[in-house]
Amino acid sequence: MKRIVLDTNVTISAFFWGGYPRAVYDLVKEGKVTLLSSIEIEAEFIRVLSYSKFGLTPAEILPLVNSLRKYVHFIEVKSKIDVVKEDPTDNIFLECALEGNTDYIISGDHHLLNIGNYKGIQIIRAKDFLIKEGFI
Repeated sequence: MKRIVLDTNVTISAFFWGGYPRAVYDLVKEGKVTLLSSIEIEAEFIRVLSYSKFGLTPAEILPLVNSLRKYVHFIEVKSKIDVVKEDPTDNIFLECALEGNTDYIISGDHHLLNIGNYKGIQIIRAKDFLIKEGFI
């Protein structure tokens, strides 16, 4: 089974807008792919959900976090990576993916997408993942 890490933008898109990110998240819920995450990635998810543009209260954020936790396999990240210089917070996805022996990071962030492949981990968009793995 393929092991994936979802960038925050993909996770939020899956929850609020659907499309290809939702299709990837549905595969996670169906047990067809394994979603890996870390405490750092969860904290980033909560931080972004707290942006005023989403208009969510902490009481509204908690159910989203709890829903995601049902499907996540948490990885304890022990090493720090400094690959993404333009947006250092993106390094948390590389760290989790590397320590979790992940096949893919699924992202819409150009800082990560421009890397393309990091130590055998493919960094691609949700649609490209679905096509490459034969889900669409």
